[in-house]
Amino acid sequence: MKYSQSLKKINNEKGMVLIIAVMLLAVLVLVGFTALNMTTTDMKISSNYRSGSQAFYIAEAGLENARDQLRINIAGGSTMSQLLAARVGSNGVLSNSDNFTNFYSGGVFVSDDTPYISDTTFGAGTYRVYLTNAATASESVTSATDADDRVTLTSIGRVTNDNSLAVTQIIVQPFKLPSFPGAIVLPGPNVNFNGANSNASGVSGASESAISINSAAAESSIETYLSGIGRLDNYGCNTMTGAACINNEPAEFDPAYSTVSGINNLYNTIKSVADHVLTGPQTLNAAQVGTTTNRKIVVVEGAATLSALNGAGILVVTGQLTLSGNFNYDGVIICIGEGRLLRNGGGNGTVNGGILVANTNGATSDTVLGTPTFDTSGGGNTNINYAAASINPPGGRPFVKVSWRRM
Repeated sequence: MKYSQSLKKINNEKGMVLIIAVMLLAVLVLVGFTALNMTTTDMKISSNYRSGSQAFYIAEAGLENARDQLRINIAGGSTMSQLLAARVGSNGVLSNSDNFTNFYSGGVFVSDDTPYISDTTFGAGTYRVYLTNAATASESVTSATDADDRVTLTSIGRVTNDNSLAVTQIIVQPFKLPSFPGAIVLPGPNVNFNGANSNASGVSGASESAISINSAAAESSIETYLSGIGRLDNYGCNTMTGAACINNEPAEFDPAYSTVSGINNLYNTIKSVADHVLTGPQTLNAAQVGTTTNRKIVVVEGAATLSALNGAGILVVTGQLTLSGNFNYDGVIICIGEGRLLRNGGGNGTVNGGILVANTNGATSDTVLGTPTFDTSGGGNTNINYAAASINPPGGRPFVKVSWRRM
């Protein structure tokens, strides 16, 4: 009797093992299903992120294309008002770009505006860009009349295989240099100045100073040197002869030319829109420096030499700039960092526009720059003529971003 009861217990325990095994199997299945579901979810998240990133970069490509197209259109003679008017749809006004759903909603384009750039394939998708005005106190985003060349570009990027969407928007305006107070601008507490010995060389300030400085010590140093070589009258306001026009005029200096932070900000802006950013030492060639019909913005990080060629645009050098032989340049030459410009060798050279030499490397504070060096005594004839139209030529300058947002 006791033996029978023990056997019954054993048989009952065998049943418990089966139940436990089934429960463990169920748990393992549940864990496996959960892991599979999490993996699938992660893959979907990763795929969505990748598609969203693709759409974003597609939209950004559209903005860059449109920004360059604006430069081309303005250089070709179009006004901003003409470009805006050409975008107006049947309702007679531009769409309000403050909300992108005025352009795209419910999976379709809803604006009657004519796109500035129609659907363009880029990578795995397409972009479309709209052009509208930029709001000011006197202009609305829907106005087709523009007075300040500030406009809004809205780019809609889409990935083809899954219709992922990204919308980015920028306000842009043409890059423009602050006004030059003179043909030669030399900020700093003093200056190392050696002008050309030849009587054929000279500087004309036209409507501005021949040489503009912002310290009495620099003015005295320049005038003493030029008087000593008998060339003081070669630096005039209206012509290269007559009364000397060398002026200490700190009030005329924009912070972009007289403070370290201002110069650095200007440098970074110019670099961001440059056609060429080169590492010095660099001997510049004709293809790099541009022409009056195809101006180039060139930044050389280090020393550079400009010789025996014609160029036009903006040239920025952070090391020593050497001018040599026969050369002509129409535009702006900016020597910062080391702040050192030299002229040597024979030949003749003419600069129409303006020259800035500022020593930021030797600055002792934001407002106290180092001493710049301007030395054209090394041979050849150098004529420098202030020309506002060459400093900021009408049209052809790249458009810089005033603001950016993702909508």
